[in-house]
Amino acid sequence: MSATLQPYLEAVRHTLQVALCLEQFSSQVVERHNKPEVEVQTSKELLMTSVVVARNKQERVLIEPSVNSVRISIAIKQSDDIEKILCHKFTRFMCQRADNFFVLRRKPLPGYDISFLITASHTEAMFKHKLVDFLLHFMQEIDKEISEMKLSLNARARVAEKDIKLEQAGSFHTVEGEIALPSSTNCAKWSGNARVHLNHGQHIGFVRQDCTFRVDFVSSGTYIVQIENTDFVFEPIRVDITSKGKMRARKLTILQPNNVNTLPYPLRLSTRSPARPMVLMLVVPLVVMLILPKMTANDPELKREMENMQMPKVDMPDVGEMMANFFGGPPQSKKKALSGASAQKRK
Repeated sequence: MSATLQPYLEAVRHTLQVALCLEQFSSQVVERHNKPEVEVQTSKELLMTSVVVARNKQERVLIEPSVNSVRISIAIKQSDDIEKILCHKFTRFMCQRADNFFVLRRKPLPGYDISFLITASHTEAMFKHKLVDFLLHFMQEIDKEISEMKLSLNARARVAEKDIKLEQAGSFHTVEGEIALPSSTNCAKWSGNARVHLNHGQHIGFVRQDCTFRVDFVSSGTYIVQIENTDFVFEPIRVDITSKGKMRARKLTILQPNNVNTLPYPLRLSTRSPARPMVLMLVVPLVVMLILPKMTANDPELKREMENMQMPKVDMPDVGEMMANFFGGPPQSKKKALSGASAQKRK
């Protein structure tokens, strides 16, 4: 307990002991009703002089006595934003459970954090000194609880900050480079729709207005750097990052992975001309004419199928001849053959 807290609590104790001299007082407006006069304030004669006991500008207690009730409002110390948040959460938690505390008000007085209401019925059902001890214990414990929570939160924040700095210094790295655009392109306008993708979106970066980019918090490993946009085509680059932070850039050669073409770092990505449809129309027939015969020469079955597709089959009957024979009767050659055979039999 600090040196200033003990005198502060003692002053509050003595003031409460004097203020808790309460008695039952029936309402002068509604028959057989006994309402707390400090709340309804039907007559100024029934209200006593309010007393404020302050430890400092932020920490104070307002005691408002009356003939049959006393209202105690407490302002808790809040020296910074952390204490304000902790105090708000703590008092809100208690006010939502005011029914379990009997003397706690659901809504504090404006300018204070929490309020209590003690009536003559409470002093008759409970000991006065127990009520005073409860209020003083609450003031002492809430001050202690907020201080401990603040220390714990600051300690956790320092540990988290230390871990983040260690990770940034040892485990994470930065991939940076520059984009070379045609001279007719305004980089400031083009950069708004461009994105830098590492491993197809595992890490995403933005292009600055001066056509440079920087992707932070990249762990060690192998990454494929691509520029995603709708105007130009960029060749992807492979970047290898060692555990010690050493960078090595090279061209991405999927068909020949052993062919290593190193590139300077920081990266420099240049545009390439887009594919032209007329070139494809010329290249595809050329490939069919030159490569397809070589493929069929090594495969007899495929060659036979290609010949059957190109040449009509000789053994297949003619459809026109079949229809003529069907509707016009048998051919003349067969009739002559039959007549010759019958003549021989007659002879």
